[in-house]
Amino acid sequence: MSSLWGGFELLGAIAVFLSGLKCIARNFNDILNEKIKRRINVATKSNLLGMTIGALSTALMQSSVAVNVMVVSLVEGCVITLTGACAVIIGTNIGTTITAQIVSLSFKNSINSAALGSLVCFVGFIVAEIKNEKVSKVGNAVMGLGFVFIGTKLMASAVENFYDKQWFVNFFLIKNPSISLLNGFFITSFCQSSSVVISMLVILASKDVVELSTAVYMILGANIGSCTAVIFASNNASVAGKRSAYFNLIFNTLTAFAYFILSLPFGKTFNRVLLKISHTKSGAVANFHTLFNLVFGVLALPALKPITKLLEKLLPEKEVGRDKKYPFKSKTR
Repeated sequence: MSSLWGGFELLGAIAVFLSGLKCIARNFNDILNEKIKRRINVATKSNLLGMTIGALSTALMQSSVAVNVMVVSLVEGCVITLTGACAVIIGTNIGTTITAQIVSLSFKNSINSAALGSLVCFVGFIVAEIKNEKVSKVGNAVMGLGFVFIGTKLMASAVENFYDKQWFVNFFLIKNPSISLLNGFFITSFCQSSSVVISMLVILASKDVVELSTAVYMILGANIGSCTAVIFASNNASVAGKRSAYFNLIFNTLTAFAYFILSLPFGKTFNRVLLKISHTKSGAVANFHTLFNLVFGVLALPALKPITKLLEKLLPEKEVGRDKKYPFKSKTR
């Protein structure tokens, strides 16, 4: 019975956490949506700029899916090139890492995340009462950030109910990298939020329930699992739109495979260095998420043109009749 009540607590904590993220996303989306679309248009001129725009917009809107779906529609409308869209998508992977960093911040010894979240909520509530629509939306977004901190504390308390359950401990003590990756993939695909999965890993790492060596592979799986929503959203898109959606899946899968290869000789050494630099296991999990997406994102930028040519071969326009009316052209160059 205690597990049942603990499960209810965990579901409620996740609901508060996700509500905070959605509150941030909804309000910043209303403020920035058109501006972001105009700025993304500039992304075709510089891959680095496109990546930066993708990272910043995702960090603000707290939804890589929302930004990626927006990118698919812009590519479909020939507003930006496929290469520029791929750069923005790489940036969205980097932007999502801010959530794990916020959660990691909650476990600094000097910070009471529940108290901090309550203060942020109160400030956001006061600002939201100002009779100015944009300022009010910023206040609501700030209030959402407070809910994220509070939700983190609630999740940390809720998962303590499962520490003595062998099935729960075994799930996070799996030493097989492939199984850990698949766990991360399926959980993220099911709940449609890599932020929840990775934030939960940060929380469990802070309690020494999950090892860094297991968490990193679950993060790789979560990265791949986060692509499924965009793939489904692009189902009725033109071939140009599908190419940008599938790029995210291919990119995250290839980078996960690349890390697999590199981790064979260097994985243990890298984990030791990361733990030493981060000082805490929860910080190491969050920092791995950031470093992985940042390093592989920057390395991929020079290879975007060959990658887009590969996508054009894998998804040729001639195979789908309806897309002959919407040929992809680099009109913005």
